[in-house]
Amino acid sequence: MDNLFQTLAKAADGAFVVNEDQRILYWNEAAQELLGYTAAKVVGQACYETMRSCDEKGQSLCRPHCPVITAALEGRAVTTYDVAVQTQSGEMRWINISILTIYSPDDDSGPLVVHLFRDATQKKQNEQFIRRLFDSSERPPAINSLTHPVASIDSLVELLTEREREVLTLLAHGLSTSAIARSLSISPATVRNHVQSILNKLQVHSRLEAVTYALDHKLITKA
Repeated sequence: MDNLFQTLAKAADGAFVVNEDQRILYWNEAAQELLGYTAAKVVGQACYETMRSCDEKGQSLCRPHCPVITAALEGRAVTTYDVAVQTQSGEMRWINISILTIYSPDDDSGPLVVHLFRDATQKKQNEQFIRRLFDSSERPPAINSLTHPVASIDSLVELLTEREREVLTLLAHGLSTSAIARSLSISPATVRNHVQSILNKLQVHSRLEAVTYALDHKLITKA
């Protein structure tokens, strides 16, 4: 177990380890930097008392015998997931968590569940921003009022033509194919061709992924 803790001490990700009773046995410095809680404060506490995570709807996720811990202890794979947690300062922060279950034949303390996590706040904010755009029923703004210029700071975007950059900017504002066609005075079929070219060049699979990529790489900015 000491070797595990020594390894996690060097991790760039935040890390904490819990036992079968969900008591925190280890908390690294990266976890303290991300959430503010010191090891002295949280070691020995139940993980759900410290993390108190929730989903996008504000519903609590951390609790005794939570599905994540149950799956990990049963040897089932747990996919990476996002949760919102409250930091020591009271700020809400999104983190992305990966789970590992460690079994040591030389240790009779039982299986240990390792939580590795990293800041996902900006990614989540981008996703929420894009979702609001694509779900909005409001009339999209006219092209002359757009305030999200494409910034050619990434090598991939240099592959885009001027027209493709215009289409990407309009996609980021939630415009539909027909609305983009009207704004640029081109046919819907031409818009679809430009969109497909953008997806291919940015190596993504959907309009949503294209806009997410553009936001994440600061190719466009949010007003």
